[in-house]
Amino acid sequence: MKSKVPMFLVKLCKPIYDRARKTDHLHVNDDCISCGLCAKNCPVSAIEIKDGKPVWIKEQCVMCLKCLHCCPKFAIQYDNKTKKHRQYVHPKFKPSK
Repeated sequence: MKSKVPMFLVKLCKPIYDRARKTDHLHVNDDCISCGLCAKNCPVSAIEIKDGKPVWIKEQCVMCLKCLHCCPKFAIQYDNKTKKHRQYVHPKFKPSK
């Protein structure tokens, strides 16, 4: 597949993108029921479950926030920015069991 962005521009912007991915801002609150749906539904396998809670692997995470939106208890938050928002769940989405 041919890239539509010149390679020099990709190489120039990648360090900026990597610094902008702030997985350390993702956290899980006490509403977490340790179901593991966040890890099972992560499209890039960037979540490990440790002690029943999700831990994000920064090098793999693409910040799609699917984990946040597939959490049945809305226990995953991005800083305090997502608390005021509601979860988006696509009508055809069926979480992995």
